[in-house]
Amino acid sequence: MQTIDKLERKINALPIDVIIPFSDLNIQGVSKDTIRKYLHRLHERGMISIVQRGYFKRIKPFHELLFVYGSLKKGFDNNILLEKSTRRLGKASTVGKFGMFEDSFGNYPYLVNKPINRISGELYEIQRKELLDRIDEFEGAPDYYKRKRIKVKTHEGVNFAYAYIREDAEIPNDQKPLKVWENNTEYKVGQLKSFLEKL
Repeated sequence: MQTIDKLERKINALPIDVIIPFSDLNIQGVSKDTIRKYLHRLHERGMISIVQRGYFKRIKPFHELLFVYGSLKKGFDNNILLEKSTRRLGKASTVGKFGMFEDSFGNYPYLVNKPINRISGELYEIQRKELLDRIDEFEGAPDYYKRKRIKVKTHEGVNFAYAYIREDAEIPNDQKPLKVWENNTEYKVGQLKSFLEKL
C-alpha cells in the first residue's frame, strides 16, 4: 500500500472537525517531511483543512460541479483559479440553449437566458467550499452574475452543474451569438480600435 493511501486510511478514522497536530500522524518508515507534503496534497483535494501551521482537521467532503465557458477554461487567463482543489472532468456542453455574447472589448463572455445555442465549455469538480466562494467573488456573484444549476452533458452523461449567468444583460445588436468562446487577441484589438474611433 502506498504512503498516501495509508495516510488517507488514518485520516478517515479521525473524527470530523477535530484539530490534530501533524506530529500525531506516524507511519512506520515514512519521514515527517513526507507526511507533511502528503497532508498538503490532501488539503488541496478537500479531505482535510490545514487550520494553522502544523495542525489540521478532517472535514466533510465537498463536491460541486462547475461548468465554465470563458476565461476559466484550460489554457485561458484565469484558469489558474482552478489549478488547486479541483478536478477537470473534460469538455462539456449545455443541454439547454443559452445566448452567449462578449463584453464590449471581447475580454470575457457571458450567458443570458435566451434559447439560442447549446454552449461548449468544460466541467470541473470543485473540492473545497472556500474555492467556490472565491470564484463567486471573482465572477461578481450574486450582483453581476448569478450562479445557477443547469444541465450539462459530457461523454459520461448528463449532470447538474453550476454556471454563471447574467440575468439582467441585454442582447447586443451588433454581435452574433457564440457557441464557443475563443480568447481572440486580434478581435479584442479590433474592438478597442472601433471603440476609440467612436470617441
